[in-house]
Amino acid sequence: MSESRLENHLKQQRKAAGLSQNALADRVGVSRQAILAVEAGRNVPSTSLGLKLAYALGCSVEDIFQLAPAPDMHARLAPAAPGNEGGTRVVLGRVSDRWVAHRLPSHGIIAADGIISGTDGDTARVSPLVDTSSLKGNVLVAGCAPLLGAVATRVGQRFSDARVTWLPSGNTRSMQLLAAGMVHVGGLHLAGDESAGATEAAARKTLPGQRLLVVNLTRWRMGVAVASGNPLGLAAGADLMRPGLRLAHREAGCGAHTLASQATDGGCDEQSGPHASGHREVARLVRSGSADAGITIESAALAEGLDFIPLVSERFDLVVPADAAGDGPVSRLIETLDDPAFRAEVDHLPGYDGSHSGQVTTVEAA
Repeated sequence: MSESRLENHLKQQRKAAGLSQNALADRVGVSRQAILAVEAGRNVPSTSLGLKLAYALGCSVEDIFQLAPAPDMHARLAPAAPGNEGGTRVVLGRVSDRWVAHRLPSHGIIAADGIISGTDGDTARVSPLVDTSSLKGNVLVAGCAPLLGAVATRVGQRFSDARVTWLPSGNTRSMQLLAAGMVHVGGLHLAGDESAGATEAAARKTLPGQRLLVVNLTRWRMGVAVASGNPLGLAAGADLMRPGLRLAHREAGCGAHTLASQATDGGCDEQSGPHASGHREVARLVRSGSADAGITIESAALAEGLDFIPLVSERFDLVVPADAAGDGPVSRLIETLDDPAFRAEVDHLPGYDGSHSGQVTTVEAA
């Protein structure tokens, strides 16, 4: 895809100012031929000349020179996350030599890479908002760990040729997106699992014909978030089945839902309560009083000033196809996880354990 081109309005601005090419050339100290070359688009002026032209014409540089919008691009459109179905703002990445677009929620927390201008089945026509050269270095990571937001920031701080976009997703959706080639990396945590073995098996099942890397992001504790002081006196997972208790629910297939099912012998879905899209929202619902309790990670509960009843310790891993891991931008992500500075930061975040961050396990093709 071609990059944005420079639009030149020098001739229009010169005529509006009532100046000939000779007169303008005299004002800025260049030849008439130089002005002619700029107006004809044969020469892009230096920053200094651009400023002088704007001053001489009594306008801004942007009034004379502008980047023309880049032409639309075609991208595979990932299935929308719940609540994002009608969104037209998207993030873009290049996965296996194909552009992929993911719809963003309407709240605008994440800056968009483009705007959908039309769709045809699972293909979207997108008007890009940024240079496509930077989009080629965008690593799309699906997973539910809020820590991935910090990872994205750190990659952007360390490297000029890579950036990370975190796409909040539960276990099942993350693995589905990875298997479909819609993301570069998928996050996975299995309820109560502190070894790499179960994650390796799940990764092999997701992508049976590929050699994979399982890279540890962190270890954490999952449990029950309750209001400060635990006014209902909840003590264990079984207490979530107490009549009348409002439980914050997560989508089926995510780690929190799996743990809730295990703790309540499959009865968690029978409890009343609001639905949450992620760990943070579970904690916010409890803090606001919309829910009495919810399964989440310790760090999310602590961030909202809640009490936390631990149930299990587990690891959160990133699954990466080995072929993609050798790619520049994805390798930047893995390098960041293995950075002592990142592990030091994780160790200073309550509820996380970074002692194994960056540890890589190779999973051979099934």
